[in-house]
Amino acid sequence: MITIICAEGGSSINSLKKSIEELGEKCEILFLSDDNLQIDQSFNIDSDIIHSRCGIGEYLDKLTLFSWQILNVLEVENHIFINSLKTIYNSADKFKTIKLLSKNNIETPKTGLIRDYNDAKLFMSKNNINYPVIIKNCFSKCGNGVKLIKNDAELKEASKNAMWYGTTIQEYVEFGNNGIYKDIRILVVDGEVVGGYRRVSSNFITNLHQGNKVELLKINDELSEIALKSAEAIDGQIVGVDILPSKEGYKVLETNTAPGTKGFRELGISVDKKIAKCLINYKKI
Repeated sequence: MITIICAEGGSSINSLKKSIEELGEKCEILFLSDDNLQIDQSFNIDSDIIHSRCGIGEYLDKLTLFSWQILNVLEVENHIFINSLKTIYNSADKFKTIKLLSKNNIETPKTGLIRDYNDAKLFMSKNNINYPVIIKNCFSKCGNGVKLIKNDAELKEASKNAMWYGTTIQEYVEFGNNGIYKDIRILVVDGEVVGGYRRVSSNFITNLHQGNKVELLKINDELSEIALKSAEAIDGQIVGVDILPSKEGYKVLETNTAPGTKGFRELGISVDKKIAKCLINYKKI
């Protein structure tokens, strides 16, 4: 049995479940939003392998630990996770992701973890960075809460109570062209690049959850190497890698251990079966 754990489901969840079942394996979805779900000290599930589509995340301006606690409770029961909980955390904490990528010589935007406005200004001065800059929280999801800061007044407001929210400041990498912004999502499954696309937006936030579009991407050797090294850096088997094109070259913005497959399906790229095969292979180990 393969169990997919998620908050509320969605097309990516259903498509993956279908692909697993078409390959002859049983698959169940554990919905954390289920009204009948009851968690106590005896909580456990009957499963050979767990694929989590949730973790630590910021939703509606609040940090939810509920899903993360459930995953950890199941780890106590010695369940196998793909990706592992360590990998999920490595990707969920955006500042740790940047640190891991940098340590593995992967280019990223310059990023600092800040406590307040003074920290932010010191970071800008030390790194010779001018406005605009990006302010976001480490555990933000789907582009929510990402702010483009253009002056001191905005920075003072955005950095209030930064220490309590895991706030980061990041250099703004210009990747727009005539009002159109295109960044890159590449999917790595078990050490193989299985597809990629450009996310197209009218502003610098390109997440598909914000209603943006996709277009086909021809993945060259450089992009493939960057994506593979990024997945390896966070120790992930199923990883979406988000890359910004810039005048200085490609920079990895973040990784995602629960990458949606809707964009790939829109382009006719069958990645759900690749993910399904990966999970089934680890189930057999």
